[in-house]
Amino acid sequence: MSSVAAPRPRLFLFFAAADHPHRDAACSTLAWLAEGEGARFECYYDSARSGIHYGGGHPGHAAVADLRGGTFTGGHHLEQFYLLLRMFDCEAACLGPSSFDAQLAECQVPVRSRSGHIATFYQEVFASGRTAWPERLLVVGDGGKPQGVSLGAYAFPEVVGRRMLAIADGDGGALAELGRDLQVERLWTAADHPGGVLIESPPIPSIAAQTSWMAERWREGSRGFLLGDPELVARWTPTAVREAWLPLFGIPQATLIADHADWLSRDAVVYGRQQDDRDFMELSRAGVAFQLIDPGRPPFPVIKEGGMRPAAIVPADDPDDAQLERWAAEGRVLSSLLFWTGMVRELENLYAVADLLSLSGLAAGLVLTTPSFEYMPHPPLTLPYVPSDLGGLAPKVEILLASGGLGAFIESATPPERFAAALEAGVKQLSDQLGSRELVPRGWWGTMDAPLLQLARPPRITRQPDPPFAQIRFRSRGGGGGGGGEFTPVPAVVPASRPSLRGAIRATPARHLFEALRPFDGYRPGPPGRAVLEAVRDAGFEYAFTKSSFGRAPAVVSGITGLTTLNYTVGRWDGWTPFATVNTLADLEQAERRLLRRGRPGWLVGTLDTCLWTFTGPIWQRAGKLRAICDWMAGGGASGRLVNTTPRTVARYARLLALSGRVDAIPAA
Repeated sequence: MSSVAAPRPRLFLFFAAADHPHRDAACSTLAWLAEGEGARFECYYDSARSGIHYGGGHPGHAAVADLRGGTFTGGHHLEQFYLLLRMFDCEAACLGPSSFDAQLAECQVPVRSRSGHIATFYQEVFASGRTAWPERLLVVGDGGKPQGVSLGAYAFPEVVGRRMLAIADGDGGALAELGRDLQVERLWTAADHPGGVLIESPPIPSIAAQTSWMAERWREGSRGFLLGDPELVARWTPTAVREAWLPLFGIPQATLIADHADWLSRDAVVYGRQQDDRDFMELSRAGVAFQLIDPGRPPFPVIKEGGMRPAAIVPADDPDDAQLERWAAEGRVLSSLLFWTGMVRELENLYAVADLLSLSGLAAGLVLTTPSFEYMPHPPLTLPYVPSDLGGLAPKVEILLASGGLGAFIESATPPERFAAALEAGVKQLSDQLGSRELVPRGWWGTMDAPLLQLARPPRITRQPDPPFAQIRFRSRGGGGGGGGEFTPVPAVVPASRPSLRGAIRATPARHLFEALRPFDGYRPGPPGRAVLEAVRDAGFEYAFTKSSFGRAPAVVSGITGLTTLNYTVGRWDGWTPFATVNTLADLEQAERRLLRRGRPGWLVGTLDTCLWTFTGPIWQRAGKLRAICDWMAGGGASGRLVNTTPRTVARYARLLALSGRVDAIPAA
């Protein structure tokens, strides 16, 4: 008897040039049109992209290409497009030419319009569907760009909520053509704009005030918030409409978060992009995890809705206890690298990292969050579940679950009950997706499980194991740059009447000796947080890593029965985000010498902030250095005496050494 395949869900795709003036207005209009026609909706904007890690700062001070995510090839956009066509029954509308025109024709995807003229585009799209022509036209302005930020992308709740046809302000021809038979209203336009009724917003010239007003206006029925700059909000509008998120943005965004903590704390996690890593601290204090996204990372977020499930996990091939005892008797140092790539936007890293781990043969850990599996339920994320002789990464590569599961906290700053509830929810959600709690990772990685202790003053000179070996820290104008590992420089051009010593130094090779103080340079981790680690244990994890005592001798946390918690023995303080990272091969070489001089068993473990190495921008600058790190670790270090293993094996080794008193104990506080 033949079986009939279930019908695929419908998907309406919108393609436009990222610089098309009506991009955001058309996306908002099509979002409610698709919803009314019973289809999911997704957008794709063609543009040049630098592929860098955008760590924050004022979006108006960044190159537009830096704001728009990964490159077409490096982000595997074409591959993801074909996956969409396999998962959904697709149709499209193109607001002018698109880089996917040939593929749409090749795959015979119905295209309802290809016009770049907004009036013709709307007329063709509505004529080819069953949705009635709307009664109202909304002209969306930029609000005068409060604080240098255009408001156009933040209008979608109004457009979707009232089922309006929307256009951008400034196109008199489109307004005349479309406004003949429609009631015209205006949002964020000049008060003396000809024609139409103005929707009055508060006369407060800040981006926070305007987006907060819009969110309050449509708060009823919403289910969360999207924190982000206009490029991010524009690209994630289809997801925001689907999830009933309201957009919010502020400069500084940390102040906006603090002011709206009661709003944001309705949810366990908020999606968005940081303006500064202090945003993490404010969200954590409100008990809300942060899940970072970029425009086009992933290229088509609607893939989450396709119903694909990850493959079953291959059982680990761990050395037995007798082998661990022999290594301990020999005084061996076990080594492992953890690749932090847990944010949804960082799934792009996995294409390069999977190749890197396969080619180097490195035993390592991949640190992910629960949504990672939702947005990439396919290779390369699933390769750690596939045996290496079939082209996968098992059993050498192990997955760990990060922070609050649903997203990242600064765990020690989070109300304990909120952290525990989020982690439990993340574990349950992942268990449901994978089909069993037994398939959820057994190792836990935290952003900052230990309380942050403020130093009397930030160190003004920092030493490092590679050139320039020491740097002088200074307070930048405005209190610092962007977050996430990248310094937003102060412009080198200054008025001729005000000579700048910094400007003069910046023009010489001596500039490498100076770096601005970062948000967390004045802090260091204190003792391990008992409440955090107890919540990790209660969520079913077997082992964890603490940021307490990082870069020191191997030590295990005492007082948390049932959870083996060990420290990082290599890494330098990352003052952008509060955790320790491996920055160069020299970090590992220095740690190896220090650990081997002890003449005692232990471990060499550190974390890489993967997006600074393998995003499609940085990889072309740093790939050789990263490969050298992996080859060095896989080869046993400079001495050849290190034993490269998975993080789980290191944790078992740490437990054995702790039980026999051969490593230090750190009491939980």
